[in-house]
Amino acid sequence: MRIFTLFLFSCLIFSDLDAQTFTAGGGNIPDDGTLITYDLSVSGLPQSAMDTVNFGLESVCINIFHTWNSDLSISLKAPDGTVISLFSGVGGDLDGFQNTCLSSNADASIFQAPYPFTGIFKPFGDMGVLNNGQSPNGVWQLLILDTYAFADAGELFNWSLTFGDQP
Repeated sequence: MRIFTLFLFSCLIFSDLDAQTFTAGGGNIPDDGTLITYDLSVSGLPQSAMDTVNFGLESVCINIFHTWNSDLSISLKAPDGTVISLFSGVGGDLDGFQNTCLSSNADASIFQAPYPFTGIFKPFGDMGVLNNGQSPNGVWQLLILDTYAFADAGELFNWSLTFGDQP
């Protein structure tokens, strides 16, 4: 009976750890070298600390149109202020990121990926750094910089974060 009770209790606790995705809109990406931040509020997740084994940030997904991909430098900032580079300078003169997801669990780096970057890729930075014991709840920020101001512009249509038990 003790084993059954322990099993049932464990199932109830860990059933809350199913993957949950939070989505935010976007806006224009100016072509003047200005760092733009887009906020995404995360709430309702377990207050348990994120780690790289049991629960944490699994992926970041973006939908962007930009007339010169390699101008973009994109990073993610956690509520505790930790920042990682998702990518920078990839894609040459091509024009966008369509359903592009970044995850430490991906097989290929976005640096090696072909355009149009549709799918799941490893980011430049180590996403495990974000799963550093902090609560996942709070304001996360996508930081976008057009590094070369020369008559090309873009738009972030939307972006999302997925948290779960396979960080």
